[in-house]
Formats: sequence, structure tokens, C-alpha cells
Amino acid sequence: MANPLYGQNKLDDRLDLTRKGKAYGVVAVNDDITLTSDDVGKLIVIGTAAKTVTLPSAETGMVIDVLCKVETNAGSTVIAASGDCFFGTVQVVSSTDNKTASQQVTYATATGTTTSYDNFDLDHDATTLGGHVGDRIQFIAIDDTAWLVDCVLTVDGNPSSIAVINAG
Repeated sequence: MANPLYGQNKLDDRLDLTRKGKAYGVVAVNDDITLTSDDVGKLIVIGTAAKTVTLPSAETGMVIDVLCKVETNAGSTVIAASGDCFFGTVQVVSSTDNKTASQQVTYATATGTTTSYDNFDLDHDATTLGGHVGDRIQFIAIDDTAWLVDCVLTVDGNPSSIAVINAG
């Protein structure tokens, strides 16, 4: 829907979805994909294992939610755009036992060497990663370089030496 008084309005599509009782636009990922700024605010649904999702260049305030619709066996990856990085705490929980482990990457560390923290890897049967059906990851751009990661992932077996955020 175009806004006839002010011309094209970025909120028009969001308003149309809201009127229809929908909170999100959805992007189905069945092949490798490079997202654009038009995908910000949408739910990115990984529907096939071993796919790569490349985020747009970070701009302060961008939010992208990713959902694992399938087991991420053989590994799926979310990649930050060139010069961008991930930081935050990733908690990984065993789906078969009462065990947890986490990875903490600080903002200073990630932005100090962005190429060492530009991949976010998923694999439900690798004890250093995680990514079962239903796991959801939120990426929030806090500036034009860094994506804050917010998630709890599940993994088969007992998680250890978590390395979800790593160098691509």
C-alpha cells in the first residue's frame, strides 16, 4: 500500500500485515540467501539444512530474527556483512541431559578484530554449536558494525567449548 499523502512509506507494508493480524513478514530460506535492508524486521525461517544466510550491512537499530524450522545438521551459517561482527552471549543447552555451556564474546573483542567474529554457526549434533527445530536467534545491530546476538540453542549430547560465534 502506498501512502498517498507522503509517497512511499516503509511502514506501509508493516501496517498492512498488522491489519491482517500478522506481526511479521516471513522469509523462507531453502537456498543460500543474502538479506537486504528490506528484510529487517522479518522472521527468517531456515527450512533446509546446511544453508547460509548473509545479513545486510549493520545499521543501528536493525533487528533480524532467525528460526530453525529444521534440524541444522550438516551446519547452517549466518554471516555478518563484510566489516561487521557478532558479539553477546550464546547459551547452549543439551536436549538429552541437564547440561549447559555458553560462549561470551564482548563488544570490544568482536569489534577489535571483526573478521574473527563474523560467522554464527549452527549444527544440532555438534556439541560446540547447537540448533534444533524451534531454536530462535535474534540479531540486533547496536551500531554500524556490531550485531548483538540473543539466543538459547539446543544440542544433542553435552555442550562444551562453545564456538558458535567464530571466524568465517
